[in-house]
Amino acid sequence: SIGRLAAGVAHEVKNPLAGIEVMAGLLKRQLTDNQDAQSILEDIIKEAKMANAIVVEVLDFVRPIRLQVEDIRLDEVVRDAAQMAESHRSRGEIEVSLSFATDLPGIEGDPHQLRQIFTNLLTNAFEAMNGAGRVSISAALLPAEEEVAVGSDVKAVPMVQVEVADSGPGVPPDVMDKMFSPFFTTKPQGSGLGLAIVRKIVDAHDGRIDMTTQD
Repeated sequence: SIGRLAAGVAHEVKNPLAGIEVMAGLLKRQLTDNQDAQSILEDIIKEAKMANAIVVEVLDFVRPIRLQVEDIRLDEVVRDAAQMAESHRSRGEIEVSLSFATDLPGIEGDPHQLRQIFTNLLTNAFEAMNGAGRVSISAALLPAEEEVAVGSDVKAVPMVQVEVADSGPGVPPDVMDKMFSPFFTTKPQGSGLGLAIVRKIVDAHDGRIDMTTQD
């Protein structure tokens, strides 16, 4: 019920936000000689875009995930995500390195949803390091450790582990348990839904996600 309410409110908010952005843009084109008005209208457009981005994240979070599963290669998904993350937040002087085991098999998953996982994680890393540092993404095949139903049989299947590590400031211990909670954020401007959406997508793929930090 709360999810349906949030989705309904988000849909209703999107229309007036779009109207504010369009009308501010029209005024901006008409008041080209007024620099004060230009500055104010640019701020209005910027804030409307930010509010709309939050609304989109709310809709992504409350909307049920319907996976479009296909055979994919994780290295290709991660490379695409790295490019998408940089379009969301400039990485500046941050070095990004990718390392994939040669025996890494293909997996079954939703490429769009998995791409969103790594885009969100990389965007967070870029924001945490403020334009300088390192991010490394590695993937390796783990031994079979979990039994799953395969047709009429139950078999132990191997898993692929992807690690995203950055040289940022880390996460305080009192924050660790809240990082994947909806609407929790340490940023001045943020919805607190990025990592919550990441966990939701991971869960939909029957995967696991963990976080560790070092001093």
